[in-house]
Amino acid sequence: MRKFKIIGLSSFFLFMVGALFVSFNDYEEPNEHKVTVQNIYEETLHNFGLSSKMNDYNVPGISFAIIKNGKLIWAKGFGYIQKGKPEKINTETMFSVGSVSKVGAATISLKLQELGKLDIDKNVNEYLSSWKVPDNQYTKNNAVTLRKIMSHTAGLTVHGFADFLPDEKLPTTVQILNGEWPAKNSSVYVNIPIGSKFRYSGGGTTVEQLVIEELTNKKFHVAANELLFQPLKMNRSSYQNPLPKSFGNIAKAHNRSGKPTALPRGYQSMPEAAASGLWTTPSDFSKLMIQLMKAHQGENTSYLPKKTVTDMMQPVAPSDYGLGPRINTNGQNIEFSHGGANDSYRAHFSGFLPNQNGYIIFTNGTRGSGLINELRPLFNKLLN
Repeated sequence: MRKFKIIGLSSFFLFMVGALFVSFNDYEEPNEHKVTVQNIYEETLHNFGLSSKMNDYNVPGISFAIIKNGKLIWAKGFGYIQKGKPEKINTETMFSVGSVSKVGAATISLKLQELGKLDIDKNVNEYLSSWKVPDNQYTKNNAVTLRKIMSHTAGLTVHGFADFLPDEKLPTTVQILNGEWPAKNSSVYVNIPIGSKFRYSGGGTTVEQLVIEELTNKKFHVAANELLFQPLKMNRSSYQNPLPKSFGNIAKAHNRSGKPTALPRGYQSMPEAAASGLWTTPSDFSKLMIQLMKAHQGENTSYLPKKTVTDMMQPVAPSDYGLGPRINTNGQNIEFSHGGANDSYRAHFSGFLPNQNGYIIFTNGTRGSGLINELRPLFNKLLN
């Protein structure tokens, strides 16, 4: 665990070189204060016993980012891209982040609303042609809207999805919604009163995916690149599945025993991209979090205006989710967050709106949730 400490000038030099991989508008060049920050977080992880805990949970690799006062101040990767291979995790390593994907998808929907392309309070069937939410007794007098979909109050079925191995055929968005082969899920429809209760639905987010595809007349990952990643300069992010090998530096999948899986490629595909198909890095995802936190405070509204982000961060009753993220209010402290769990990856982020602080943790192991749950209190204490 000595590798987590800063030791002498050589380690300082390595830190300075590594910092070059995390440069963008809201990241400042390292100085003596940044080195102090580096010491704080690495010493925290050293005292936590990160290396030992990673072994305990069979997690080969983990990556972090810390946001303070609306700026990325620290990012670091530990461990290995694939167990038994020499390549190490760094700040450019891309991870599958499961349902964290839903926050990116929600941001795209809100951007389309700001562009005048849709209204999140209209019946989604008004925007769909190749498939529509099936009519039944529950939809007769109450419409499924994107607001209800993003807050998981639309009454739609299908909680989540199984991932696809390298040799498996991938379904289209319509096949997923119909529950038709090669999709692995049942069909998506409303089977409880709309707006009556919170019920988490990746199926609903797949309806949102189709709305975006049909409105833009583009595949979801192409629309996401144009509407989200390019504007925010998220150059190490993609909804394309399978993720092209050309991206390089991709964290490989590991099962509960910590063994590589989804071979020979080494990672699965998630065609339900809006719900669970985002590939990104903590540093890249921090750009979206920073943008949302700044817009919420009215500081940077060039991408989304304050009123839209304020709406995004309000729970939609009877849910504790806003438009994408989960919202937890404790006095003046408002936290927006989301977890992610694909077959072989676990992820979490939390952002705190009043002080514009936050943290991001991505892992490439099935048992990463346990490790993340142990780490979260450490970062909550450091940031609040």
